[in-house]
Amino acid sequence: MIESQWVFDDEYPTDILHRHEEKNSLSRLLEPAQHGERANDILIYGPSGVGKTATARQMLRDLRKRSTVSSALIECSGKTGNGILHEAIEKYPKGTMVHRNQPREDLVAMLEKIVDGPFIVVLDEADVIPDLDVLEDLLSVDGVSTIAITHQHVEWLNRIDRDLRARFHGDSQIEYRKYSTDELVDILEPRVEHGLTGDPTQDGHLERIADETGGVARWAIKTVLSAAELALERNHDYFHDEDVADAFGRAKQKIRKDNLRSLPLPHQRLYEIVRVLGPISGGEMREVYGKQKEAIFEGRGHDPVSWRQAWNYLSKMADYDLIRMPGDTNAKVYEATDEELEAPVGFDPGETTEVN
Repeated sequence: MIESQWVFDDEYPTDILHRHEEKNSLSRLLEPAQHGERANDILIYGPSGVGKTATARQMLRDLRKRSTVSSALIECSGKTGNGILHEAIEKYPKGTMVHRNQPREDLVAMLEKIVDGPFIVVLDEADVIPDLDVLEDLLSVDGVSTIAITHQHVEWLNRIDRDLRARFHGDSQIEYRKYSTDELVDILEPRVEHGLTGDPTQDGHLERIADETGGVARWAIKTVLSAAELALERNHDYFHDEDVADAFGRAKQKIRKDNLRSLPLPHQRLYEIVRVLGPISGGEMREVYGKQKEAIFEGRGHDPVSWRQAWNYLSKMADYDLIRMPGDTNAKVYEATDEELEAPVGFDPGETTEVN
């Protein structure tokens, strides 16, 4: 029944459907790069799993085919400002090998030396960058422009230098909303055609999947794959209603597990604090972080971040549906969405931490 699991992966190259306005906005903002000029800076925002990164990746791939424009997509989770500059240098076509411990000013100078045309740096998951001064470093280099991809645009804008905010306001912001049911069905149909053998879905199955996944393409796509896996396990020749019904939770579990594994080590250790000690209040969480921050960042090569930045990490995990954190500020209560889902780290906060 399953011909290719690759078809259901996030990186699978396919047409981005029902993002006509978003792609037009991206094309307009990137258009100067086709003429050898610096592209506009762009802020893309919206919930997880609605095509933000996929669209940016496709638009830049198409742009490179039409003109001599360089680009680099950088996954920012767990990277310091120096790490982002380091990767930008190495991903530039005329880039060079650089030492990990190079001072930031040397990295900026190296970037200035090698960039000789439009260079678009995509900062994926930009809301978890601990030091947003790197934005000023990148934009100080002639020809460099940025596409910042975030979940929460207002919070991100409030964290960047006031002088830079104007670059990401107005028409430079592109919002990605969740898909409608009909739009999601259009997205699912080619995945079924190319990823599964025969025609295993029955009338109404794709509509049900699209409706119950609430406009989130990633969840819908993974649900189709999970339904196929369940049908195979149950020796069904096609999707039965119970396969589809059980696929939603299975797909969510897979997504949470993949999201958790994709997070940097400090995020995973912070998650374990919430999972082991939760439900835990905001005040208690801040107290525990103060006691555990050295252990959380042990072996990462940089100092622990402030509680404010650690809170941004937690907010990111909430966007990923790994934790719940309802309430305001210290009135929040933190708890894992799935207490059975452990991070792949040898870290037990319960051994050394007592919550008063």
